[in-house]
Amino acid sequence: MTRKRVDRTRLLAFVSVLLFSLTPKAMGQEVAVSHKADREQLTAIIDKWEKAWNSHDMHAFASLFHEDGVWILWTGDVWKGRKAIEEGHAAVHKTVFRNSIQRERLEELTFVGSDAAVVRFYSTLTGDERAPGKTIRSRKILIVTKRAGAWKVGWGQNTRLADSTPE
Repeated sequence: MTRKRVDRTRLLAFVSVLLFSLTPKAMGQEVAVSHKADREQLTAIIDKWEKAWNSHDMHAFASLFHEDGVWILWTGDVWKGRKAIEEGHAAVHKTVFRNSIQRERLEELTFVGSDAAVVRFYSTLTGDERAPGKTIRSRKILIVTKRAGAWKVGWGQNTRLADSTPE
C-alpha cells in the first residue's frame, strides 16, 4: 500500500478558503436572526406609539422612552427626560389633541450597531382643535437604543411637513 504525500501548504490553503467562505455566511445568518427579533421589537414601538396617542395614554406613550430620553417638538422646543415628555404630552392631550387621531407608517429602520437603530416614520394627525378638518402630516425620526435588553427611544424629533411636501 502506497501512501500519497499530502502537500501541507495546499491543504492549509484549502481549509482556510473553506472556513473563510462558510464563516461569514454562518455569522450573517446569526446576525439576521438577531436583527429579525430586534426589528420586530422596534416596529412594535411604532404600533405602541400610535395606540398610546390614540387612547390619549401619555404614560404609556412616555414609557416608550428611556428615562433620560429627549423629544424635540416640531416647534423646536426640547423636552428632556421621560417625566417632561409625559407631562408635556399629557397637557396638550387635555386640550388641543384631546380628540386627535394619529396614524404612523414606518418608512425606514436602519441598524447603526447591535444596540442602536434609526427609525423614521410618516405620521398623519387629524382632530387638532387648532386646525379643524385638516390633516397634519409630519415625519418623525427616533434614535432607539437597547439597554438592559429593552429597546426604547433615546432621542426623537418631530418635523411637520409643509402642505406642498410630497408624501
